[in-house]
Amino acid sequence: MKKIITFSVLLCLLFYSCKKDQVPAENVRQEMLTAVNNLRTTGCTCGTTYMPPVPIAKWNDKLEVAAAEHAKDMSVNKYFDHIAPNGSSPIQRAQEAGYTGMYIGENIGSGYNTVQQVMDAWKKSEDHCKAMMDSLYTELGAARYNTFWVQEFGQ
Repeated sequence: MKKIITFSVLLCLLFYSCKKDQVPAENVRQEMLTAVNNLRTTGCTCGTTYMPPVPIAKWNDKLEVAAAEHAKDMSVNKYFDHIAPNGSSPIQRAQEAGYTGMYIGENIGSGYNTVQQVMDAWKKSEDHCKAMMDSLYTELGAARYNTFWVQEFGQ
């Protein structure tokens, strides 16, 4: 798979056609918000724990900025972690983006091309699913860079 990805990147660089798999930010914004809120309003089972419906999350542009910067950083610097190589944490990145909320949660994903694919993966992971269903979080910002995805939750 790594060879295929490397070859695809090389083709993109040669033919300037990398945008084929990119989802415009406004599409990620609306699709992600809708997907998360559909989950939140219907409830679901995360692992073995039933999570009842919770209020919808509202979109937050500052959390989106933090998510976008982290997704790009992971892609460019070739790592996959909540803590960046420079030591920054999700709350530090949110604060740097101007977010003033008290609570921050983060889901990250890699290797997915659509909102539906990454949401399916997060729903199958108990901790990621519970983060999306946590009633403590009232705001959401999310972004994609290449196949790196980040959701930032806050209150």
